[in-house]
Amino acid sequence: MCFGVIESYGEKMSDYRVGDYLMHESSGVCQVAEISEKALQGKGSEKMYYSLDPVFQSGSQVITPVASKVRIRDVKSKEEMQKLLDKVLDLPVIREQNIRALGDIFKEKISEFDPEPLATVVKTVYLREQIRMAEGKKAMSSDEKVMATAGRKLFEEMAFALGEDMDTVRKRFFTNLKTEKDLCIKTLEIQ
Repeated sequence: MCFGVIESYGEKMSDYRVGDYLMHESSGVCQVAEISEKALQGKGSEKMYYSLDPVFQSGSQVITPVASKVRIRDVKSKEEMQKLLDKVLDLPVIREQNIRALGDIFKEKISEFDPEPLATVVKTVYLREQIRMAEGKKAMSSDEKVMATAGRKLFEEMAFALGEDMDTVRKRFFTNLKTEKDLCIKTLEIQ
C-alpha cells in the first residue's frame, strides 16, 4: 500500500489509503480502489494516481493524480450531516433578483465544495420553484440545472454519511423546509 513520501518524485502522498472514502469535487463520494504510479502521458511522466470508484455511479472509475488540482476532501461525518439537516430552517436564502447575478452566486456557492453552501443553494432553488408553481408557472430550466448539480452533491454526501438512501435524505431535507415553504407560497415571496 502506498503511503508516505516518494523521494524520487518529491510528491507527498495523501492521507488517503486504499479502501478509504473521500469526496471528489466532480464525482462525489468515492472509494479509493488503488494508489499507484502511472505514466499516463508517456515514459518519464510517472506520477502517483488514485483510482477512485464513485459510490453512486456504479461501473465508473476516476483516475486523478494524488497531487492534483482537483479537490478532494474527507466525507463529512454523520454528526455534521445530521446537524446540517437539523438547521435547514436557519440557513440563509439567497436574495438576488437578477437572474444572471443569482446564477453567479449559485456557481460560487457550489464551487466552495462544502455541504452548507450547497444546502443554501438547494434551499433557495427549492423555495423559488415552490413560489413559481404556486403562481402557476413552470420551474426555470436554470434552477432545475442548479438543483440537479447542487442537490446531487449534497444528497449523495448526506446519504452516505447518514447511512440512508438519497430519496430518504432528500425527503428529510425538504420536510424540514415545510413551514418556510408554506409561508413563501402564502406570501408568494421568499421570507
